[in-house]
Amino acid sequence: MIPATESEILKFICANHGAVNTDDLVYNLCSGDPDIINNREKFVPYCLNGQPKVVARTTLTLCNKRNCPGSCMKLHICKAILFSGSCQYSQFRTGCSFSHELNSDHNVRILGVHELESLSLMELRTLLLQNDDRLLPPVNLQILLLHKCMNDRF
Repeated sequence: MIPATESEILKFICANHGAVNTDDLVYNLCSGDPDIINNREKFVPYCLNGQPKVVARTTLTLCNKRNCPGSCMKLHICKAILFSGSCQYSQFRTGCSFSHELNSDHNVRILGVHELESLSLMELRTLLLQNDDRLLPPVNLQILLLHKCMNDRF
């Protein structure tokens, strides 16, 4: 078996919801050589319930500047397009301020720099969600405190 490249391993992990069992990964893709997953820029080991796992990692984030000229090293894509495939603002006369093209010259270049060009939209979505906390909804502390208080009663 030919050992997989880091890009192939990253694609495999992202296709499996962003995390896989280390033993399965090493056995199936690394030809028994776990050294390939030592790149901490792309892979993070952790242990869950005694089971060692590997999580996919990236430094890539979405650009949040409206009409950015493209000088940043971030992905230019509308969050709504990335996560749902449609954008409510594109129907307005003024339109959406963010790009709706994942395959734009800028995005293709940025994905190439980060060696993520082989990822599908779903795999890219998984990777970005687990690495860029700005993409997650804000935490409502009032609800958390209320839930904690209710649980403390029982």
